[in-house]
Amino acid sequence: METSYARSTCPGASPNRAAEPRFPRNPRLFLTGRSGRGLPASLPLTAAAMLLLSLAALLFPAPGAHAATVPQAASAAGREMDRQMESRFGRKQGEGAAGVLSLSVTTPVNINDLDEANPLARQMQEETTRWFVQAGYDVQEIRKGADVLFEPLKGEQTLTRREKLVGDRSIGTDAVLVGTYVVTPEHVRFNFRVVRTNGREILAMSTVTLPMNREVAFLTRKTGAGGVLASTPVEPTVVTLLP
Repeated sequence: METSYARSTCPGASPNRAAEPRFPRNPRLFLTGRSGRGLPASLPLTAAAMLLLSLAALLFPAPGAHAATVPQAASAAGREMDRQMESRFGRKQGEGAAGVLSLSVTTPVNINDLDEANPLARQMQEETTRWFVQAGYDVQEIRKGADVLFEPLKGEQTLTRREKLVGDRSIGTDAVLVGTYVVTPEHVRFNFRVVRTNGREILAMSTVTLPMNREVAFLTRKTGAGGVLASTPVEPTVVTLLP
């Protein structure tokens, strides 16, 4: 296709200088090689935009839907719940809900057995606590013992899950973060909710999904006595073939 050029009619302009090329009313995106000639295949701009959006959706999933690591999942869930509470409490957009209420964070439990929690859930508790503290929330540590426990082989400890050693088992915050999880062959899905302490009102809720990679699979194993991860069979890395 030949491109037409119009001579400039501006005063003082050189008569031999050509103006910008005129493009068709329905612009198209042409693929060009080194020679500058248009390749036979052409793609409308609208189709190109749709293709780019599709690729972006695959490469960059929506926040809060899927996450690659536990810290990313906790941050995505925290941001989503913070945004919901920001709207609920009438805060300005971008202010968040930090300073509006105090918060306690508990360990997510197995949705099919509320008395069970795996190491992945306990790590998720740590990461969600980290996010809300960094966001400026008043977060209370509910695992703090009444005294410091001195263990010769373990060091000095003040965090505990032993009921007799916990300083105060009552929740003294305005709200508590609770959660559940479900394990599938390909994913681990967490559901979080912020619930008022003096009632059952849910102030915010978020869902996040982790892929079942090697690290996640390791953390979803059940723990044995003393919280030690159950051992897994050792597989050989070298195979010897005898004649």
